[in-house]
Amino acid sequence: MSRRAQDVLFVLLGVGGLVLKGQYSGPADELVQSYCGNVAASFAVYFLAKRVTARSNLPHASAAALAFMVVQLFEVLDGFGLMKNVYDRLDLAANTAGIALAITLDVIVKRISRGRSVRLEGSNTESGKARAV
Repeated sequence: MSRRAQDVLFVLLGVGGLVLKGQYSGPADELVQSYCGNVAASFAVYFLAKRVTARSNLPHASAAALAFMVVQLFEVLDGFGLMKNVYDRLDLAANTAGIALAITLDVIVKRISRGRSVRLEGSNTESGKARAV
């Protein structure tokens, strides 16, 4: 799967979490209702920012900085006047946690993909050597 497709999939995963958090009723439901939307939205915003900054030399760092700026400003500026937002200092921490989760997942997926491609290249090289002999 291409990096672009993975990023879109993760954006949709974050949006899905944001939309579905209202359906949750279980242990710590007040916590989920209050902060998981921030985590999910920030997670999605990181992968959107990553697409915007994909051509820069430091896409992860610039995407993280852009996402952090957008979600934190959204919080402190009351939803940019586009929607009603209830300010809570812990929302800022939840936003940061969402971006940290996104970066962690992004790095893990990249390492797994890199390992898979190295194994594939190794098997192609070995089979190429076997044919040449």
